[in-house]
Amino acid sequence: MNKNSRPTLSQVASLAGVSTSSASLILNNREGVSFTAETIERVHTAAAQLGYMVKSSRSSRGDMLLDEHTIVVLAPTPISPYYATLVQSIDQSARSCGFETMVYYTYRDPQRENHLVILLRKAPVAGVIFTMAPQAAEPVEELNRTVPVVVIGDRDRTLDVDTVETRNFVAGVMIARYLLQLGHTHIAYISTTLNSVNTARTQRLEGLQQTFREECPEGTILVRSRDITPVEELNTTLVEHQVGFQLCQECLKESNLTAFVAVNDMVAYGVMDCLLSNNHRIPEDYSVCAFDNNFPSRMTAVSLTTVDSHIEDKGHNAFDILHTKICQSPGDAPAYITRIEYPHQLIVRGSTAAPRIG
Repeated sequence: MNKNSRPTLSQVASLAGVSTSSASLILNNREGVSFTAETIERVHTAAAQLGYMVKSSRSSRGDMLLDEHTIVVLAPTPISPYYATLVQSIDQSARSCGFETMVYYTYRDPQRENHLVILLRKAPVAGVIFTMAPQAAEPVEELNRTVPVVVIGDRDRTLDVDTVETRNFVAGVMIARYLLQLGHTHIAYISTTLNSVNTARTQRLEGLQQTFREECPEGTILVRSRDITPVEELNTTLVEHQVGFQLCQECLKESNLTAFVAVNDMVAYGVMDCLLSNNHRIPEDYSVCAFDNNFPSRMTAVSLTTVDSHIEDKGHNAFDILHTKICQSPGDAPAYITRIEYPHQLIVRGSTAAPRIG
């Protein structure tokens, strides 16, 4: 090492045989993190040998810096209560272990997502959590080789990264069977962009369709969707509500429909507003249900029947998996992928009932 150059944290970590994040946690005496006495001594010895000095405080920019105490969270949008709840639950767990979080929004733009992944390969962050399935698996798997990564998303056995999963196909089956039990045989599925990238949306629809084919072949599912561009996602804060409202308006031309299934709660709020603005009653004239169980859905005035996917638990669990990876020495990294799957739960509220007669 050049005598005039300052030793780096990565050099300390390399000499001690631990990860850069572990060296940082030990040298900064972070609470909630446990290492063996031998590992702690090894890191401090390496720091002393190299002349590495721990900064007494962070810069005036504080949490705006990406460093070894930062967990980067990638989310599609800040406006959705689903992603806002996920981010907050991750932040709660991260702070309890001495980490800060930095959130970046992709607005479902594959180019922006890829750009962020490339930047994170060079950033000295502790770890990365995707709150949605990445649009391209290979760059994320490559990032995971140098930075711990956890993904929260639909069940995907092709993604070679630790994941916290739900099976949206099963959620679709659950909604379909519930509506059929009530007597609804002609329903509409309302969604934002439906394509192979947005697997949660397509899996929910496939669960609905397969159940109807098997259990009610005479029934029908009217599918209506509208593509949302990343630019529109960025510039229109209520885009999901607007999609629900507009597509519901189109569906009201169909006289045999008795129920609406929205791709998520945000779209469902648009559907409900459309029905009410057209002087229809919920659930006497139309039933409405969705997926996610966002906090507004629990309000008495909304009372939306929806499928709960344990949002907060998924956020906490994603950080717990990431934290375990951060605290491991490079040589101790497991040769397996952790996959945690959360079951769905149907929450029946006041927006659904038996179909109207006539």
